[in-house]
Amino acid sequence: MKRVILFALILLSACKAKLPDIPGNVIPMEKMELILADMHIADAVAETKAQMGMSEQLIVQEYHEQIFINHGVTRAEFLSSYKFYQDNPKLMDIMYDKILADLSKREQETGKQK
Repeated sequence: MKRVILFALILLSACKAKLPDIPGNVIPMEKMELILADMHIADAVAETKAQMGMSEQLIVQEYHEQIFINHGVTRAEFLSSYKFYQDNPKLMDIMYDKILADLSKREQETGKQK
């Protein structure tokens, strides 16, 4: 019986994939989550404004630049960090689970205020 339990523990530990380390030149996950959440909100606002005749692409560019300024990152830093997370889908999945939860929470809070 002890061998079965030991074997099961070894199997379980082998199945758990280790997450890759995040290099120092990559935006940390917590900050990246905030940036991406802001960008998704900005994209939604731009889409709404585009329905009123404004240029969605121009609005998105302006909003994204302001988001980079607000978070103290450059477009190049964001893009290289985003590429890192794209190349590491487990990290991207973890981030987007948190981003979706945050956006859902914000949406609920906005609905309560009306």
